[in-house]
Amino acid sequence: MTSKRSPITKFLERPNSQDNHKFVNDQKLSTPNKMVNPESKVQRKNRRRFRSKVSSKQHKVAAVIIGLLAIIVLVSMMASPHDQLKFKIHKDSKEYKKIQAELLNQKYEGEKVPLAKRDYGTCEIRKGIVPDYPIQSTFTASYPGSGAKMTWKLIEAMTGLVTGDDFQLNGHANIVSIKTHYPSNEGRAIPGAENIPRAILLIRDPLQSIPSYFNFLYEYQNNLPGHSTKAPLEEWIKWRNDNLDRQLQVWRRHAEYWMDGYDNVHRLVISYENMIDDNAGGKEAMKIAEFLNRSDGVTTVTPEEVPCVWYTVVKYKKRRKLIEATDEENETVQNTASVVVDDPQSKRGGPKYIAPYTPQQLKDLIQVLTQLLERYRDDKDLAPILVSYIDEAARRSKGPPEDENTIVSNV
Repeated sequence: MTSKRSPITKFLERPNSQDNHKFVNDQKLSTPNKMVNPESKVQRKNRRRFRSKVSSKQHKVAAVIIGLLAIIVLVSMMASPHDQLKFKIHKDSKEYKKIQAELLNQKYEGEKVPLAKRDYGTCEIRKGIVPDYPIQSTFTASYPGSGAKMTWKLIEAMTGLVTGDDFQLNGHANIVSIKTHYPSNEGRAIPGAENIPRAILLIRDPLQSIPSYFNFLYEYQNNLPGHSTKAPLEEWIKWRNDNLDRQLQVWRRHAEYWMDGYDNVHRLVISYENMIDDNAGGKEAMKIAEFLNRSDGVTTVTPEEVPCVWYTVVKYKKRRKLIEATDEENETVQNTASVVVDDPQSKRGGPKYIAPYTPQQLKDLIQVLTQLLERYRDDKDLAPILVSYIDEAARRSKGPPEDENTIVSNV
Protein backbone atom coordinates (compact mmCIF):
# COMPACT_ATOMS: atom_id res chain seq x y z
CA MET A 1 0.00 0.00 0.00
CA THR A 2 1.39 3.35 -1.00
CA SER A 3 1.85 5.73 1.90
CA LYS A 4 0.74 9.28 1.59
CA ARG A 5 3.56 11.83 1.19
CA SER A 6 3.47 14.83 3.40
CA PRO A 7 3.41 18.34 1.95
CA ILE A 8 6.99 18.92 3.09
CA THR A 9 8.13 15.81 1.19
CA LYS A 10 6.44 17.07 -1.95
CA PHE A 11 8.10 20.46 -1.46
CA LEU A 12 11.58 19.00 -1.21
CA GLU A 13 11.04 16.93 -4.32
CA ARG A 14 10.09 19.93 -6.43
CA PRO A 15 12.82 20.83 -8.94
CA ASN A 16 13.13 24.61 -8.48
CA SER A 17 12.45 27.48 -6.18
CA GLN A 18 9.69 28.93 -8.35
CA ASP A 19 7.65 25.76 -7.88
CA ASN A 20 8.38 25.89 -4.16
CA HIS A 21 7.02 29.40 -3.88
CA LYS A 22 3.97 28.36 -5.88
CA PHE A 23 3.39 25.41 -3.53
CA VAL A 24 3.53 27.59 -0.41
CA ASN A 25 1.25 30.19 -1.95
CA ASP A 26 -1.22 27.48 -2.89
CA GLN A 27 -1.22 26.18 0.69
CA LYS A 28 -1.83 29.67 2.03
CA LEU A 29 -4.68 30.25 -0.38
CA SER A 30 -6.28 26.91 0.44
CA THR A 31 -6.21 27.45 4.24
CA PRO A 32 -6.54 31.17 4.75
CA ASN A 33 -8.14 30.96 8.19
CA LYS A 34 -5.87 28.34 9.72
CA MET A 35 -2.48 28.70 11.35
CA VAL A 36 0.50 27.70 9.25
CA ASN A 37 1.36 24.05 9.66
CA PRO A 38 4.43 23.63 11.94
CA GLU A 39 6.11 21.68 9.15
CA SER A 40 6.29 24.81 7.02
CA LYS A 41 8.78 26.28 9.51
CA VAL A 42 11.08 23.32 8.89
CA GLN A 43 10.57 23.88 5.20
CA ARG A 44 11.62 27.51 5.43
CA LYS A 45 14.60 26.64 7.67
CA ASN A 46 15.87 24.09 5.15
CA ARG A 47 15.42 26.53 2.31
CA ARG A 48 17.39 29.26 4.13
CA ARG A 49 20.14 26.75 4.99
CA PHE A 50 20.37 25.66 1.36
CA ARG A 51 20.58 29.25 0.08
CA SER A 52 23.17 30.21 2.68
CA LYS A 53 25.36 27.26 1.75
CA VAL A 54 25.30 28.12 -1.97
CA SER A 55 25.91 31.81 -1.33
CA SER A 56 28.94 31.08 0.82
CA LYS A 57 30.55 28.98 -1.90
CA GLN A 58 29.91 31.66 -4.47
CA HIS A 59 31.48 34.29 -2.25
CA LYS A 60 34.59 32.18 -1.78
CA VAL A 61 34.98 31.60 -5.52
CA ALA A 62 34.43 35.29 -6.27
CA ALA A 63 36.99 36.30 -3.64
CA VAL A 64 39.60 33.96 -5.13
CA ILE A 65 38.99 35.30 -8.67
CA ILE A 66 39.20 38.94 -7.52
CA GLY A 67 42.43 38.20 -5.66
CA LEU A 68 44.01 36.61 -8.73
CA LEU A 69 42.99 39.53 -10.93
CA ALA A 70 44.45 42.01 -8.46
CA ILE A 71 47.78 40.13 -8.46
CA ILE A 72 47.87 40.12 -12.29
CA VAL A 73 47.19 43.88 -12.44
CA LEU A 74 49.88 44.66 -9.86
CA VAL A 75 52.47 42.52 -11.63
CA SER A 76 51.73 44.18 -14.98
CA MET A 77 52.02 47.65 -13.41
CA MET A 78 55.39 46.76 -11.90
CA ALA A 79 56.79 45.48 -15.20
CA SER A 80 59.47 47.64 -16.82
CA PRO A 81 58.18 49.70 -19.80
CA HIS A 82 61.20 48.53 -21.80
CA ASP A 83 59.82 44.98 -21.68
CA GLN A 84 56.90 46.21 -23.74
CA LEU A 85 59.06 47.67 -26.53
CA LYS A 86 60.26 44.46 -28.14
CA PHE A 87 58.23 45.00 -31.28
CA LYS A 88 58.98 47.04 -34.35
CA ILE A 89 57.09 50.24 -35.02
CA HIS A 90 57.95 51.92 -38.27
CA LYS A 91 54.82 53.69 -39.40
CA ASP A 92 53.28 55.41 -36.34
CA SER A 93 55.28 58.53 -35.55
CA LYS A 94 53.35 59.12 -32.29
CA GLU A 95 54.50 55.75 -31.02
CA TYR A 96 58.05 56.64 -32.02
CA LYS A 97 57.85 59.81 -29.92
CA LYS A 98 56.56 57.95 -26.88
CA ILE A 99 59.19 55.22 -27.18
CA GLN A 100 61.99 57.73 -27.62
CA ALA A 101 60.85 59.69 -24.58
CA GLU A 102 60.90 56.55 -22.43
CA LEU A 103 64.26 55.38 -23.72
CA LEU A 104 65.88 58.75 -23.07
CA ASN A 105 64.30 59.10 -19.61
CA GLN A 106 62.36 62.20 -20.58
CA LYS A 107 58.84 63.36 -20.02
CA TYR A 108 56.76 63.32 -23.19
CA GLU A 109 56.48 67.12 -23.04
CA GLY A 110 60.23 67.36 -23.72
CA GLU A 111 61.66 68.21 -20.30
CA LYS A 112 65.44 68.32 -20.43
CA VAL A 113 67.32 66.04 -18.08
CA PRO A 114 71.04 65.24 -17.83
CA LEU A 115 71.87 62.16 -19.87
CA ALA A 116 74.80 59.77 -20.01
CA LYS A 117 75.89 57.18 -22.54
CA ARG A 118 74.11 54.39 -20.67
CA ASP A 119 70.78 56.20 -21.11
CA TYR A 120 70.87 55.51 -24.86
CA GLY A 121 71.04 51.71 -24.60
CA THR A 122 73.13 49.41 -26.78
CA CYS A 123 73.14 48.93 -30.52
CA GLU A 124 75.06 47.77 -33.56
CA ILE A 125 76.46 50.23 -36.10
CA ARG A 126 76.00 48.80 -39.56
CA LYS A 127 78.32 49.54 -42.45
CA GLY A 128 76.52 50.88 -45.50
CA ILE A 129 76.34 48.34 -48.30
CA VAL A 130 74.84 48.32 -51.78
CA PRO A 131 71.75 46.07 -51.65
CA ASP A 132 71.19 43.39 -54.26
CA TYR A 133 67.51 44.38 -54.48
CA PRO A 134 65.92 47.65 -55.63
CA ILE A 135 65.20 50.34 -53.02
CA GLN A 136 63.55 53.76 -53.13
CA SER A 137 65.94 56.66 -52.65
CA THR A 138 65.23 59.76 -50.56
CA PHE A 139 66.75 63.22 -51.04
CA THR A 140 68.60 64.71 -48.07
CA ALA A 141 68.80 68.41 -48.94
CA SER A 142 70.63 71.15 -47.07
CA TYR A 143 72.30 74.49 -47.57
CA PRO A 144 76.11 73.97 -47.44
CA GLY A 145 77.48 73.97 -43.92
CA SER A 146 74.35 72.50 -42.32
CA GLY A 147 75.52 69.07 -41.20
CA ALA A 148 75.00 67.04 -44.37
CA LYS A 149 78.00 64.78 -43.69
CA MET A 150 76.79 64.03 -40.17
CA THR A 151 73.28 63.18 -41.40
CA TRP A 152 74.74 61.06 -44.21
CA LYS A 153 76.64 58.92 -41.68
CA LEU A 154 73.58 58.64 -39.42
CA ILE A 155 71.36 57.39 -42.25
CA GLU A 156 73.91 54.75 -43.26
CA ALA A 157 74.22 53.57 -39.65
CA MET A 158 70.46 53.30 -39.16
CA THR A 159 69.74 51.53 -42.45
CA GLY A 160 72.91 49.60 -43.23
CA LEU A 161 72.60 50.91 -46.81
CA VAL A 162 74.99 53.10 -48.76
CA THR A 163 74.23 56.77 -49.43
CA GLY A 164 75.54 59.12 -52.12
CA ASP A 165 75.60 62.74 -53.29
CA ASP A 166 74.12 64.48 -56.31
CA PHE A 167 77.43 64.64 -58.18
CA GLN A 168 78.73 61.08 -58.10
CA LEU A 169 76.13 59.03 -56.19
CA ASN A 170 79.18 57.21 -54.79
CA GLY A 171 79.30 55.31 -58.05
CA HIS A 172 76.03 53.54 -57.29
CA ALA A 173 72.52 53.88 -58.64
CA ASN A 174 70.80 51.93 -55.85
CA ILE A 175 71.26 54.09 -52.73
CA VAL A 176 69.09 54.89 -49.72
CA SER A 177 69.70 58.65 -49.68
CA ILE A 178 71.02 61.29 -52.08
CA LYS A 179 72.76 64.22 -50.39
CA THR A 180 72.24 67.46 -52.27
CA HIS A 181 72.79 71.20 -51.84
CA TYR A 182 70.76 72.05 -54.93
CA PRO A 183 69.70 74.70 -55.95
CA SER A 184 72.80 76.35 -54.48
CA ASN A 185 75.99 76.38 -56.55
CA GLU A 186 77.31 73.45 -54.49
CA GLY A 187 74.61 71.15 -55.83
CA ARG A 188 73.26 70.10 -59.20
CA ALA A 189 69.94 69.02 -60.64
CA ILE A 190 69.76 65.26 -61.09
CA PRO A 191 68.10 63.82 -64.21
CA GLY A 192 65.01 61.92 -63.11
CA ALA A 193 64.80 63.75 -59.79
CA GLU A 194 61.02 63.86 -60.18
CA ASN A 195 61.01 60.10 -59.59
CA ILE A 196 62.46 60.47 -56.09
CA PRO A 197 59.30 60.32 -53.95
CA ARG A 198 60.52 61.84 -50.67
CA ALA A 199 62.89 64.47 -49.33
CA ILE A 200 64.45 65.35 -45.98
CA LEU A 201 65.16 69.06 -45.58
CA LEU A 202 68.01 69.61 -43.11
CA ILE A 203 68.02 73.23 -42.03
CA ARG A 204 70.50 75.22 -39.93
CA ASP A 205 70.45 78.75 -38.58
CA PRO A 206 72.02 80.99 -41.26
CA LEU A 207 73.91 82.74 -38.46
CA GLN A 208 75.95 79.52 -38.26
CA SER A 209 75.55 77.78 -41.62
CA ILE A 210 76.79 80.70 -43.73
CA PRO A 211 80.08 81.02 -41.76
CA SER A 212 80.47 77.25 -41.93
CA TYR A 213 80.05 77.38 -45.71
CA PHE A 214 82.67 80.14 -45.88
CA ASN A 215 85.13 77.95 -43.96
CA PHE A 216 84.63 75.26 -46.60
CA LEU A 217 85.40 77.81 -49.32
CA TYR A 218 88.47 79.02 -47.42
CA GLU A 219 89.81 75.45 -47.14
CA TYR A 220 89.18 74.83 -50.84
CA GLN A 221 90.84 78.06 -51.96
CA ASN A 222 93.90 77.38 -49.78
CA ASN A 223 94.24 73.69 -50.69
CA LEU A 224 93.45 72.58 -47.15
CA PRO A 225 91.71 69.31 -46.22
CA GLY A 226 87.95 69.58 -45.76
CA HIS A 227 86.66 70.28 -42.24
CA SER A 228 90.19 70.97 -41.03
CA THR A 229 90.68 74.73 -40.62
CA LYS A 230 88.58 77.68 -39.54
CA ALA A 231 89.25 80.89 -41.47
CA PRO A 232 90.79 83.89 -39.66
CA LEU A 233 88.31 86.45 -38.35
CA GLU A 234 89.44 89.19 -40.76
CA GLU A 235 88.92 86.85 -43.72
CA TRP A 236 85.38 86.10 -42.56
CA ILE A 237 84.51 89.79 -42.14
CA LYS A 238 85.82 90.64 -45.60
CA TRP A 239 83.92 87.81 -47.31
CA ARG A 240 80.78 88.46 -45.24
CA ASN A 241 80.59 92.12 -46.27
CA ASP A 242 80.85 91.16 -49.95
CA ASN A 243 78.62 88.09 -50.00
CA LEU A 244 76.14 87.97 -47.09
CA ASP A 245 73.19 89.55 -48.92
CA ARG A 246 73.47 87.06 -51.75
CA GLN A 247 73.96 84.07 -49.44
CA LEU A 248 70.88 84.99 -47.41
CA GLN A 249 68.85 84.80 -50.61
CA VAL A 250 70.47 81.50 -51.57
CA TRP A 251 69.62 80.14 -48.11
CA ARG A 252 66.01 81.32 -48.47
CA ARG A 253 65.55 79.98 -52.01
CA HIS A 254 67.00 76.62 -50.99
CA ALA A 255 64.39 76.25 -48.24
CA GLU A 256 61.57 77.36 -50.55
CA TYR A 257 62.63 74.98 -53.31
CA TRP A 258 62.34 71.90 -51.11
CA MET A 259 59.31 73.08 -49.15
CA ASP A 260 57.39 73.71 -52.38
CA GLY A 261 58.70 70.64 -54.20
CA TYR A 262 57.22 68.11 -51.74
CA ASP A 263 54.04 68.15 -49.66
CA ASN A 264 54.20 67.57 -45.92
CA VAL A 265 53.45 63.86 -46.33
CA HIS A 266 56.51 63.29 -48.52
CA ARG A 267 58.77 65.83 -46.81
CA LEU A 268 60.51 65.82 -43.43
CA VAL A 269 62.05 68.99 -41.95
CA ILE A 270 64.91 68.48 -39.47
CA SER A 271 66.96 71.18 -37.76
CA TYR A 272 70.69 70.84 -37.23
CA GLU A 273 70.36 72.39 -33.78
CA ASN A 274 67.97 69.68 -32.63
CA MET A 275 70.06 66.97 -34.27
CA ILE A 276 73.08 67.74 -32.07
CA ASP A 277 71.12 68.44 -28.88
CA ASP A 278 71.57 65.88 -26.09
CA ASN A 279 67.86 65.71 -25.32
CA ALA A 280 66.27 66.36 -28.73
CA GLY A 281 68.78 64.53 -30.95
CA GLY A 282 67.40 61.04 -30.39
CA LYS A 283 63.92 62.31 -31.18
CA GLU A 284 65.09 63.83 -34.47
CA ALA A 285 66.83 60.57 -35.39
CA MET A 286 63.58 58.71 -34.61
CA LYS A 287 61.76 60.98 -37.08
CA ILE A 288 64.34 60.22 -39.77
CA ALA A 289 64.08 56.47 -39.13
CA GLU A 290 60.29 56.51 -39.36
CA PHE A 291 60.43 58.57 -42.55
CA LEU A 292 63.00 56.31 -44.25
CA ASN A 293 61.00 53.21 -43.39
CA ARG A 294 58.26 54.40 -45.72
CA SER A 295 60.56 53.76 -48.69
CA ASP A 296 60.34 50.43 -50.48
CA GLY A 297 63.17 48.08 -49.53
CA VAL A 298 64.36 50.18 -46.57
CA THR A 299 64.29 48.97 -42.95
CA THR A 300 66.06 50.81 -40.18
CA VAL A 301 67.18 49.53 -36.80
CA THR A 302 64.46 49.00 -34.18
CA PRO A 303 63.07 52.00 -32.27
CA GLU A 304 64.91 50.83 -29.16
CA GLU A 305 68.24 51.10 -30.97
CA VAL A 306 67.75 54.47 -32.71
CA PRO A 307 68.82 56.69 -29.76
CA CYS A 308 71.95 54.59 -29.30
CA VAL A 309 72.84 54.78 -32.99
CA TRP A 310 72.30 58.55 -32.92
CA TYR A 311 74.53 58.92 -29.86
CA THR A 312 77.26 56.74 -31.34
CA VAL A 313 77.37 58.57 -34.68
CA VAL A 314 76.56 62.17 -33.69
CA LYS A 315 77.68 62.66 -30.09
CA TYR A 316 80.02 59.91 -29.01
CA LYS A 317 83.49 61.23 -29.82
CA LYS A 318 85.25 57.99 -28.96
CA ARG A 319 83.05 55.77 -31.04
CA ARG A 320 84.44 52.59 -32.44
CA LYS A 321 85.91 52.60 -35.92
CA LEU A 322 83.77 50.82 -38.47
CA ILE A 323 85.57 47.60 -39.36
CA GLU A 324 85.25 46.36 -42.91
CA ALA A 325 84.50 42.73 -42.24
CA THR A 326 85.52 40.12 -44.78
CA ASP A 327 82.17 38.42 -44.27
CA GLU A 328 79.66 40.74 -45.98
CA GLU A 329 76.79 39.10 -44.11
CA ASN A 330 78.21 40.14 -40.75
CA GLU A 331 79.40 43.71 -41.32
CA THR A 332 78.34 45.06 -37.90
CA VAL A 333 80.25 46.24 -34.86
CA GLN A 334 79.25 47.03 -31.30
CA ASN A 335 79.51 50.60 -30.05
CA THR A 336 81.21 49.61 -26.80
CA ALA A 337 84.86 49.34 -27.86
CA SER A 338 87.60 51.92 -27.79
CA VAL A 339 89.09 52.68 -31.21
CA VAL A 340 88.98 56.48 -31.54
CA VAL A 341 88.07 58.17 -34.82
CA ASP A 342 87.09 61.71 -35.79
CA ASP A 343 83.76 62.93 -34.60
CA PRO A 344 81.40 63.39 -37.60
CA GLN A 345 80.56 66.91 -36.42
CA SER A 346 83.11 69.31 -37.89
CA LYS A 347 85.77 70.26 -35.33
CA ARG A 348 87.90 72.62 -37.37
CA GLY A 349 91.21 73.80 -35.99
CA GLY A 350 92.47 77.35 -36.12
CA PRO A 351 91.09 80.46 -34.42
CA LYS A 352 88.02 80.06 -32.21
CA TYR A 353 85.35 82.75 -32.40
CA ILE A 354 81.63 83.26 -32.95
CA ALA A 355 81.18 84.76 -36.40
CA PRO A 356 80.12 88.40 -35.92
CA TYR A 357 77.56 90.46 -37.86
CA THR A 358 76.85 94.17 -38.08
CA PRO A 359 73.52 95.49 -36.71
CA GLN A 360 72.24 96.07 -40.25
CA GLN A 361 73.21 92.55 -41.31
CA LEU A 362 71.32 91.09 -38.34
CA LYS A 363 68.33 93.22 -39.30
CA ASP A 364 68.49 91.94 -42.90
CA LEU A 365 68.74 88.36 -41.67
CA ILE A 366 65.67 88.81 -39.46
CA GLN A 367 63.76 90.21 -42.43
CA VAL A 368 64.58 87.19 -44.61
CA LEU A 369 63.57 84.77 -41.84
CA THR A 370 60.35 86.68 -41.19
CA GLN A 371 59.37 86.57 -44.86
CA LEU A 372 59.96 82.83 -44.89
CA LEU A 373 57.92 82.43 -41.70
CA GLU A 374 54.99 84.35 -43.20
CA ARG A 375 55.03 82.00 -46.17
CA TYR A 376 55.15 78.78 -44.13
CA ARG A 377 53.53 79.88 -40.89
CA ASP A 378 51.15 76.89 -40.93
CA ASP A 379 53.89 74.30 -41.29
CA LYS A 380 54.24 72.69 -37.87
CA ASP A 381 57.82 71.57 -38.54
CA LEU A 382 59.44 74.57 -40.18
CA ALA A 383 57.63 77.44 -38.44
CA PRO A 384 58.94 76.74 -34.90
CA ILE A 385 62.48 76.42 -36.26
CA LEU A 386 62.25 79.78 -38.00
CA VAL A 387 60.87 81.40 -34.85
CA SER A 388 63.88 80.17 -32.86
CA TYR A 389 66.26 81.59 -35.49
CA ILE A 390 64.49 84.97 -35.44
CA ASP A 391 64.65 85.05 -31.65
CA GLU A 392 68.39 84.37 -31.65
CA ALA A 393 69.11 87.06 -34.25
CA ALA A 394 66.95 89.54 -32.33
CA ARG A 395 68.80 88.73 -29.10
CA ARG A 396 72.17 89.34 -30.73
CA SER A 397 71.01 92.56 -32.36
CA LYS A 398 70.31 94.02 -28.91
CA GLY A 399 73.87 93.39 -27.73
CA PRO A 400 77.00 95.50 -28.25
CA PRO A 401 78.48 95.79 -31.78
CA GLU A 402 79.86 92.37 -32.59
CA ASP A 403 82.76 93.28 -34.88
CA GLU A 404 84.44 95.32 -32.17
CA ASN A 405 83.69 92.88 -29.36
CA THR A 406 84.40 89.47 -30.87
CA ILE A 407 86.92 87.50 -28.85
CA VAL A 408 89.32 85.29 -30.81
CA SER A 409 91.07 82.39 -29.17
CA ASN A 410 93.77 80.29 -30.76
CA VAL A 411 93.61 77.54 -28.15
